Order: sequence, then C-alpha cells, then structure tokens
Amino acid sequence: MPNHQTIILANDKITKVTSFKNHNEHLWIKAAELKAATGFELKKSGVCYDPLNICIPLLENGFVQSDAAGQWLNMSKVAAKLGQACVANENQTVWSLGLIPEIRKAMLASAIAPDFEIEDIHGDIVRLSDLRGKKVLIVTWATWCGCRFDVKVWQDIYEQLNDPNFAIISVAEDSEGPAVAKKWFTDANITYKGIVDPTHKISTLFGWVNVPTAAWIDETGKIVRINESAYAAEHTVPTERKPYTFGGTLFGKATIDWVKNGLGEHLKQSAEKMNANTRSQSADDLLADAYFKMGLYFEKIQALSLSQEYLDKAMALAPHNWNIHRQSWTFKGTDYAIQQWRRKNKELYLSDKSYNYYEPLDLQVD
Repeated sequence: MPNHQTIILANDKITKVTSFKNHNEHLWIKAAELKAATGFELKKSGVCYDPLNICIPLLENGFVQSDAAGQWLNMSKVAAKLGQACVANENQTVWSLGLIPEIRKAMLASAIAPDFEIEDIHGDIVRLSDLRGKKVLIVTWATWCGCRFDVKVWQDIYEQLNDPNFAIISVAEDSEGPAVAKKWFTDANITYKGIVDPTHKISTLFGWVNVPTAAWIDETGKIVRINESAYAAEHTVPTERKPYTFGGTLFGKATIDWVKNGLGEHLKQSAEKMNANTRSQSADDLLADAYFKMGLYFEKIQALSLSQEYLDKAMALAPHNWNIHRQSWTFKGTDYAIQQWRRKNKELYLSDKSYNYYEPLDLQVD
C-alpha cells in the first residue's frame, strides 16, 4: 500500500498521520495513529469513541485492512456510518473531520453540556467537567463585534458577585487568534477564565451561530438557559454620522439574579424554547463547519486561494451562520468585513423582513 503523510483536522487539532490512497478516495489511517488524530480507537469490539461510548462492530467489508505495517482503518467509511462530515482537499493530503452528530444528540437528550478541553490565555487547560459543583456562564464574543466591550463588564459583574461557586468562561471567537483577541482580556484584567477559540470549537459543540451567545450551566452540568443574545451592558460608540448604541443590560442582570438567588420561575427557559434554542444541526451545518476548519488551516499556512475556496463553500452551506461569515470576511480586513456584513444583512432582511439574529429574551428582571 503506498503510504504518505496526511494532515488530519479533527477535534480542533492538527495531526500528521501515515495514510494510504486507494481508488475509492477513502481516508485510511494506521490503527496505531488513529486515536491521537481522531479520538477513535480500533478494538476487538470494533472502532470505538470512548467519550460517547460509541462502538461500531466491524462486521462489514471495507472498514479494516492489514499489511506488513499493521492494521488500517477506513475512517471516511466510519464517518459516513456516523453521519460525520469528512472532506478532503483535491489531492487528499488534508482531511477535515467534522463534529460527531452523537455529541449534539446526547446534549439534546439529556441537556447536559458537552465537555471540552481548551487552553486559556495563560496556557492552562480549561475543562468544563472540572467545574461541576459551580454555576457556569459560557459567553462568546469576538473583536469584530461590539460585544468585545462586555469583556470588562463581565469582569465587573464577576467581582461584584465574588462567589467561589460561580465561574465565567469567556470565549473569543477570533480566527486570527490571540494576536487580535488576547489584549481585550489583558486590558480588562480578567480573573475569570478567558479563552481564544479560533476554530469555534465551543460554538460548534453548542450549535451557536453568532456572538454574543451564552449558556447557563448549573452545578450538575445541566444547561438551564442557552443560545440567546448575551450582552452584559448597553454601549454607545461614536461614528462619523451619529453615535451607535447597541447591547442591553437584561441578560447581565438576569445572570446576577441567577447566581445570587438560583433559577427562579422568572428566569427559567421554557422546555419549548430550550429545545428550539438547542437546535439540531443539519447535514449542511456539519459539512459547513468541516469546510470552515479546512479554510482556516489553509489560511494558517498562507495557501490563500485554497483557504478562500473552502471558506466560500462553508458560507454557501450555512447562510445564517454569522460566525462563519464574519470570520471568513475578516481575513480580508475589517473594512471588507463590515461591507460584506452590511450587504448580507440587507440581503437577508429583504428576503425575510421577520429575520432576526436572535429571538427576544424571555426574561423578567427588576
């Protein structure tokens, strides 16, 4: 079997593995390198993904082959079996594996927040599972959004509450990484957990498509509110024509109430709203995310025409995913991103005048 080096983009990691090509254009990975690259492992019982207790019995032909180098697994066939997006560049030297749909299904069934492991701005690992026993606010933002001004406001709220059983995980969704986002954390002197998430790992897990978006997670790890406009304050920014005001105080006040007094009836998200907000991701959404991460990889290695090709595919598949749109446009500069945002926003509004970024907040706070 002709071996060659292949880049695998999976679980928001970039891993180089030994693979081989065949006439069916499938991704074959050496069994010994499988877990490090994808999280899957070849066992006697089948190919297994332990975090979700998934195990696929290998009773069908075409999953496993062996040669002098050892066993090989057809990862693209495993992905197809699971409904996982699996895309490659033209010469199959880079493969992007999307979110495993079972992760979203498990969250929808149990309301337990999916775990993640990601470095904070100090290089320390943040695991959601390590925060069991605390109320947790996860809130996303980006430097291209006015919600960047909330980084300091959340710090003020965190200090005001001064509650050891409350944690904030603030997530900067900037594909240009710490170079543009970290300063907002350091300027705010944050003492909560600050993360820069250039590949949108957390939004992918939760199915979020815009910023600022948030979830409240209770002491048992259960999601009690999710996927809504999560401004902490109202902000006014001067412009050449007139000052621009945006944001609001309702979500920030509600968060303070929740931490201090618990989940009163006035703070509960209805079962219907919870189900609607914890939306299932379509096959196109999952495929868009895989293409988006492929585009980010080629941007990283300065293969800009390839990067744009895959970012364009992602935007076409997920027309309402503003995270993907804005992060794709930002690579061409802030002015370009603003122009494209205005164009796309107008286009969507003209096609559907009831279109909104978010549903109105169903919160009642004094």
